[in-house]
Amino acid sequence: MKGDVFELTFPAKPDYILAVRLTISAIAERIGYNIEDIEDIKVASAEACTLLLAACPETVNIKITVIDGILIEFEAKGQKGSSAQQDEASELSQYLLEALVDECELIKKDGILKRIRISKKL
Repeated sequence: MKGDVFELTFPAKPDYILAVRLTISAIAERIGYNIEDIEDIKVASAEACTLLLAACPETVNIKITVIDGILIEFEAKGQKGSSAQQDEASELSQYLLEALVDECELIKKDGILKRIRISKKL
């Protein structure tokens, strides 16, 4: 599976976060993560989606790359919201993400969160 890339686009609605969690956990299980690491990845993925949804994008694109572990990139498309909507929850969410994964990067453009990259080594 090393080198495999999965891409997923979903409407930016909280109802679809469960589908994202299930998809990512299935991939993590196939890669060989233990149950605790799979749970960490699932929670981090849901948190990343929730953070991006705070600024009301139209869709969220997710790219999952299998490397020496897993690299997941979340990108908001068609942003309609403002940075004020994201600032309320972002600090706590960022701490949570950093605690659950090995690397976490939040990328903003014009003060609005646009992309989140997380990775967890095997």
